[in-house]
Amino acid sequence: MTLNSLSLFVGTSECNGKCGHCAGVPLRKYVPKEDGIIDSDLIYQTIKTCYDSGARYLSISSSGEPTLSPLSVTKTLELVDKCKYEGIQFSPINLYSNGIRIGEEKSFCDTYLSLWRNLGLTTVYVTVHDVNEKENARIYGVESYPSLDRVLSRIHGADLLVRANLVLNKRTIGTFDKFVSTIEELERKGVDCISAWPIRDKEDKVDIKLSPLEEELDRMERWVEDQNPKHKIRLLREKSKVAYQTGQKLTLFPDGTLSNTWCNY
Repeated sequence: MTLNSLSLFVGTSECNGKCGHCAGVPLRKYVPKEDGIIDSDLIYQTIKTCYDSGARYLSISSSGEPTLSPLSVTKTLELVDKCKYEGIQFSPINLYSNGIRIGEEKSFCDTYLSLWRNLGLTTVYVTVHDVNEKENARIYGVESYPSLDRVLSRIHGADLLVRANLVLNKRTIGTFDKFVSTIEELERKGVDCISAWPIRDKEDKVDIKLSPLEEELDRMERWVEDQNPKHKIRLLREKSKVAYQTGQKLTLFPDGTLSNTWCNY
């Protein structure tokens, strides 16, 4: 099976969210203590090997929040950008984020978002638990969550695309009706595409207690199929993980392991 995409973990364990189901927590013991420290040789060799094996999609993630390690993200993007002189070019290049720093700190956005776009970043993946900002804040475990409109505006202002990542949870987006209304609201806000999946636990398995009922997920799936291709929406269920299970997607973890097991889609 040809390799399709590669995900890189960079940065420290620092995070401005306190999500109860954070899959990055078990990985934090392996990460650098300071921003700006990356294993350049390992990342370069991984990029080269995976590109030679067919990977053209690249994602940057973290066991914490990547925007809180901007030097690490910058160094990684600079390394990837230099690879173009060897004929190695990835597109798209995506960055996972909770969006909090983007929405709260304009100076951060002015300093880094355009810089990262110039280094090849194309899309920011913003995780959304609820379009209601109070509910979003509650799930993130923070006192307040910035306006989603502001988050999207600042990303788009840097000529970057936004993909909303919806976590389907009985306590937030747990029914067909809530799913559809959330999608419609995000489209009104101007997101470029949407991916959604049932909440998972720290062992990368669907959380049976918190995941929406199967019949609700079935209704969501049928609705999504009816919307496409006009609407760029994906609903990812267990069968969608075949891309990882067959080795089409690989992740370079903080401990140096290159593996096909990870909960990010």
